Amino acid sequence: MPKNFLVLFITVLFISCKSDDDSIDLNCAAVLCAAVDDTIYLQFLNPENDADLLSDESIDANLIEIVNQKKQEIAFTVEEYPNMGTFLAIPVSTESFGQKSLTIDFDEGDSFTVDFETSFSEGGECCGPYTIVERFDIDNHSYDLMEPSQLPVFSKVYITNLY
Repeated sequence: MPKNFLVLFITVLFISCKSDDDSIDLNCAAVLCAAVDDTIYLQFLNPENDADLLSDESIDANLIEIVNQKKQEIAFTVEEYPNMGTFLAIPVSTESFGQKSLTIDFDEGDSFTVDFETSFSEGGECCGPYTIVERFDIDNHSYDLMEPSQLPVFSKVYITNLY
C-alpha cells in the first residue's frame, strides 16, 4: 500500500510539472482567485437619513448620463444587492491605465466628476491580472474614502442638492 501511494504521488507530481500548456497546475488549482470585475459601484445616499436615492427613485436612473474624459458616453447598469442597497455599476476601461475621469449627470446640468487613477497589477502566480485604483476623488459631494485597492470598488456618495 505505501508503494502504491508513493507511485501515485510521483505520477501526480510528474504530470503537474509537464511544460504542456494544457496541464493543470496543482499549486494554482488549490487557490480560490477573485473574479476580475473592473467596475466602480456608487451608491447614492441622502446625507440626512441615509435613504438610498436610486432605490427609492429620488434619482431616476433613466435620466443619468455618464461621459469619460474623452467625452465618450459610458454604458452603466443599476444593480441591487440584498442588505447593501442599489448601486450604479460603471465599467472601467482597461485599454490604458493612468488618470481617468467620469462626469455623472443626473438631469441636464446637475453633474459631478469622479477622478481616479488606475494601474496594472499582474497579480500573483496563480491569480490576476487586476486593475488597481490608486486615487479616488469626487467633487461637489462627500463620499466614503477608499484606500488604494483592486477593482471592483464600492463607495457611498452623499447627494445634498437634489433638484
